[in-house]
Amino acid sequence: MDETKIVLDSYREKLTPPADFNFPFSPYTIQTDFMKNLYTAIEERKLGIFESPTGTEKQKKKVFHSVKDNSTSNLPTDSNIPKTNEITEFTDEDALLLDEFTDSITSEESSEEEDEIDDKFIDTKIIFCSRTHSQLSQFISELKKTVFANHTRVAPLASRQSYCINKDVNKYHSVSLVNEKCLQLQRNNKAKVTLKGEFGEKIKQKKCGSGCPKMKGVTDLGEQLVATILDVEELKTMGEKTGSCPYYASRSAVSNAELVIVPYNTLLHKTTREACGLELENSVIIIDEAHNILETISNIHSSQVSGAQLTLAYNQLTMYKDRYEKKFSANNLMYLKQIIYVIGSLIKLIGGKPGYGSGEASAIVMGTKIYTIHDFISCAQIDTFNMYKLVNFCLKTKLTHKISGFTEFNSPVVQLKSKSNAVGGIKSFLNSISKIAPVKEEAEVSVETEPSSSQPLVPILSLLENLTLNNKEGRVVVSTSNIIGKAMIKFLLLDPAITVTDIISKARSVILAGGTMEPKGELKERLFIACGADHQRIMEFSCSHIIPPNQILPIVLTKGPTGKPLDFSYESRSSLTTINEFGRVLVNICNIVPAGIVCFFPSYEYENTIFEHLNKHGIIENISKKKQVFREPKKTGGVDEVLSGYAKAVKTAKGKNGALLFSVVGGKLSEGLNFSDELGRCVMVVGMPYPNIKSPELIEKMKYLEQNVRNGAGKEYYEACCMKAVNQSIGRAIRHQSDFATVLLLDQRYSAQRVLNLLPAWIMKSLIIEERFPQGLAAVVKFFKQHDKTSSLSAT
Repeated sequence: MDETKIVLDSYREKLTPPADFNFPFSPYTIQTDFMKNLYTAIEERKLGIFESPTGTEKQKKKVFHSVKDNSTSNLPTDSNIPKTNEITEFTDEDALLLDEFTDSITSEESSEEEDEIDDKFIDTKIIFCSRTHSQLSQFISELKKTVFANHTRVAPLASRQSYCINKDVNKYHSVSLVNEKCLQLQRNNKAKVTLKGEFGEKIKQKKCGSGCPKMKGVTDLGEQLVATILDVEELKTMGEKTGSCPYYASRSAVSNAELVIVPYNTLLHKTTREACGLELENSVIIIDEAHNILETISNIHSSQVSGAQLTLAYNQLTMYKDRYEKKFSANNLMYLKQIIYVIGSLIKLIGGKPGYGSGEASAIVMGTKIYTIHDFISCAQIDTFNMYKLVNFCLKTKLTHKISGFTEFNSPVVQLKSKSNAVGGIKSFLNSISKIAPVKEEAEVSVETEPSSSQPLVPILSLLENLTLNNKEGRVVVSTSNIIGKAMIKFLLLDPAITVTDIISKARSVILAGGTMEPKGELKERLFIACGADHQRIMEFSCSHIIPPNQILPIVLTKGPTGKPLDFSYESRSSLTTINEFGRVLVNICNIVPAGIVCFFPSYEYENTIFEHLNKHGIIENISKKKQVFREPKKTGGVDEVLSGYAKAVKTAKGKNGALLFSVVGGKLSEGLNFSDELGRCVMVVGMPYPNIKSPELIEKMKYLEQNVRNGAGKEYYEACCMKAVNQSIGRAIRHQSDFATVLLLDQRYSAQRVLNLLPAWIMKSLIIEERFPQGLAAVVKFFKQHDKTSSLSAT
């Protein structure tokens, strides 16, 4: 930590937690305890791990009051305003596409071509970060209920896709396409062309493109934003009314905001963070839903490239070079040829031939191989190139955007060779790879209507950037296929701490918060300490649950009704004995538990296996006489319909006793959703959702932890992956002080002490390990009879 700050701190008055945190309601004792400890952590510049079980209504926003009153301000700093380039002797189109490689850039999501704001006043800020925009909106909604709502300057940041009000841009369905079109409009707004006279003399400059019409009034909208608290949807609505861009308005408000609300990627990705103007120095950073923060960091900084993307990028760059080769400077042409060569070498590595399509691979051994960074670079024969300079060249020149624009203007010209001399062309190529290159549902794009906007160079640059890391910090996974387009090169980040060291070291305080933070040991060891933090700076706090122990009945059932072991290990879970025994358990539980039951399985595949078997043998039909049966859909689009049907069946009943919902651990319903009251009177977890132990990536991760952290760290990581997912699933029930439910863990392995140690403390206080099913069933019957009487008394 900066020695100057330590000296200043010694003269600053030490504050003690206030007696009243101005809750908008009468707080529980544990809520007050939470706030006092959080206040102390921030005052003493701690790194905190705060566990607050669901239902305690986490009020982290109240720390705001103390931080504002005890901060050190920095002097305003001048900004560097990028200068517009002058381009001569090109057509308007060429000026936009070439631009002589002289601009600066940061990253695909955060690369901006906007003027910085002068006279920034840097004060202590709270940066609140959570996983989804809906969670951030919920936080803002709670903030509005407090006494701080009328005098707090808030800036909610979100993606262009979330904020864009330009119909010509937001019609695209993927983040990358919206980013691309937005930046293209910003570039058009600044690009100029020099007109020359008959004898070559300079006459004048004029704009050679039209920018986004929504950029007018952005500053005014930003000022309105800090004057009132708005969430993302409210700011977007205001932007639509004023015709001003909410995305750039929120960015302009960051410097004057006291509280900045951001999604994970904006904070945890350095380039994006810097482009947004987030200052780490003396900031208080609160990361909510932080139980999976290590995995989140690794995923953000990992990268993967398909053979289809490599092939498309190679052909786009080659055509671009051929078009403008005589216009490039010698230095720029050298780098452009180098990036083309590197991509061609990667195509050869996966069995392809540069310049050809993504069809059949040459004679190559199919399978997956893992390389160290050095070995991969050597094997790909690209060890003579400086990857850092290549990536910097592409970023500095905005090459990805120029290639995208070039492809859009010249898509009929970008032809691809084919071994079979089949019909070529970019559209044909994209139509072919659309069948073999899967994309996430949220990023689905029609290749028929948007064939030239796939930006294959973006993930390639991300991969090349990762190749500049230290050799031990990552691995490269190469999966080959007999179809080049299906081959994959993936970078796996093994040490997430290296990417967030500046956050841990520069921030005044970093708080990791969540409903269930077990195992806390890995957060201390692999994040805080790995980033160089002193043990004394780390602080832990765990709330008790707001509900008394008699309102939760957690049971580990090791055997079924016929006395057969409940063993859902990979080797045993597919046996008819195991499946039939589970069917008997399910029928018994459905007969005695009122209202809603949510049953979690380790995977969609196993859920389908169970359902098909039970359905075939009439068990589903039998259960349906008592409870209507619903299943979690694989596609996101069907979730709302299933949830709506389930809730309606639970609450209306109509002669039946509620509903049963089959779900998946780690799926769409296991995190972020509430099954309170009648919606979740029982949560069942079938088996233990361990990741695939044969996965090459998992094996490499575990090996790394064993070698670089300590003996046993790999196995602990494997256990933690499973139990963090389980803890999130069982946390879907019990959402408030009057709620009650039973949690059934169906697998004899849950009785092992090492597993029990990873369960939440509030579960362990009431946990029963039952080897005799009849006794376990009797305990459930007694539990609901007791609460049925209590509910009746309350009603009278």
